[in-house]
Amino acid sequence: MTTWPSSPSYRDVLLGPDDLTSAASGLPVEVDRLSAGWRPSRIRQIQSPGKWALDLPEFNCAFRARGGFDPGSVALVAIERACGSTICGVPLEDDLILAIPAGTGVTATVRPGLTYAVAIVPTATWMEIQSVAAGMVIEKINNLPSAIRLATKEAQRIRRQMKSIADYLGTVGSESVLPEQPPAAFEEYLGAVADAFAGADSRGSGTVDCASRHFRQASAAEDFIRTHIREDIPIVRLCREIGVSRRQLEYAFRTTFAVTPLEFIRALRLNEARRLLVTARANGLSVTTIAMDVGVTHLGRFAANYRLFFGESPKETLQRAGRS
Repeated sequence: MTTWPSSPSYRDVLLGPDDLTSAASGLPVEVDRLSAGWRPSRIRQIQSPGKWALDLPEFNCAFRARGGFDPGSVALVAIERACGSTICGVPLEDDLILAIPAGTGVTATVRPGLTYAVAIVPTATWMEIQSVAAGMVIEKINNLPSAIRLATKEAQRIRRQMKSIADYLGTVGSESVLPEQPPAAFEEYLGAVADAFAGADSRGSGTVDCASRHFRQASAAEDFIRTHIREDIPIVRLCREIGVSRRQLEYAFRTTFAVTPLEFIRALRLNEARRLLVTARANGLSVTTIAMDVGVTHLGRFAANYRLFFGESPKETLQRAGRS
């Protein structure tokens, strides 16, 4: 859910691209599609409010997500298939484990096929487990996302643990009340992850730098585009604002978002238009007004691209929103 549920819960659902704001436990996100297509993604979630959660998503579309992570929890993300995706600026790889500390502003570029399992636990719990793994008291944790690469067999073993826990809790959730506190197997899994991080630290290797130059350039450009989405944004203006050449900007966008700068601008405009169309009737807005408000200059091309992205025309979205 975008916010924690009121009691322990389990769900195994298929979500379309419009519903992916609810794909991460304790993390309200804004989602922008980056390409056409509307195949559903499978999401399995087990949540105990404020105590722990386990998410196992399999994404089948390309999108950009932004949100603020729970200020009291840590997320440990075990990547199964990366497919060129990134989270918090970290280029994901198969068999990677990413630790996201409490309060982190999370950004993600998701490409079709991304599959992972994420455990979410209170910061205090993770610090205690890390202290055991390190053999010393851990008084604070890294305030930046960090990642380690595991050997394939070790990564597979850890993911099997998480899937087994999810399968067991799914059965329990369908027959009785889910436990508020994490089961012993869940804590054993956290111990295995803590051991892996402690081993990487002691070897002085395996940690992934989470802030690349290309990611910073693309993120700065994204912020500018979002702020000026209603204006004309020629690429030369974007290059000048970010302080890079056209070639550098192109490379930064392709490596970060897997699209060109122009394709990214168009995608953000289409997504913003869709959000406005959903509430247009209540606000007395028309399709033309909304298109102009998000910087569209060619209505025919806008309608064609909108249908390609969302599988319906802007007018159909407006009409459907009016009936709901």
